[in-house]
Amino acid sequence: MTIIIAVTIFLAAVIGFGLVMKKIREAGMKVSENPMTPPPPSKSPEEEFKEILDVLLGLNLLIRKDITFSMEMVLKVEQIIDDLKAVLPAMMERYPGESLTYEIKKIGLSHLYKTVKEFLDLSEDSRQHQLENFQTTLQSLHDVTHRSRDIVEKNETAEFKTMAHFLAGKFS
Repeated sequence: MTIIIAVTIFLAAVIGFGLVMKKIREAGMKVSENPMTPPPPSKSPEEEFKEILDVLLGLNLLIRKDITFSMEMVLKVEQIIDDLKAVLPAMMERYPGESLTYEIKKIGLSHLYKTVKEFLDLSEDSRQHQLENFQTTLQSLHDVTHRSRDIVEKNETAEFKTMAHFLAGKFS
């Protein structure tokens, strides 16, 4: 009896799928007949790290050129950059497929730059109003990169998933 029910459900699903595909084609939307092309080969770890370093160098130049950006903030951003430069090569080598490695790379490639750039693009008055939020965000990024550095140096692999979930929720 259960075999008959399973076969009936399977046939209903196949017929339903066929009807949906027929309606899609009649509506003028063509379903690709070509097999999916594989994604382009990913970058090597060295290329990825160089790309991150280029972004971080650009950020460093950006904050150094802005004469109204406080030296305290410059030092805080540079501490984050130093942590990223120290932790990323080891993470990319030892834990290339881990989600924490991915999240830390995102911080180096975009999050830090975007956060600082958005603050620098504000007017002086707006900067004063947003300074506390900016400092909190920078401190959070510093804590994350510093903690990640500790995780890698102490080889605390159990912390990887916890930290990655935290970062995905906080910065994504």
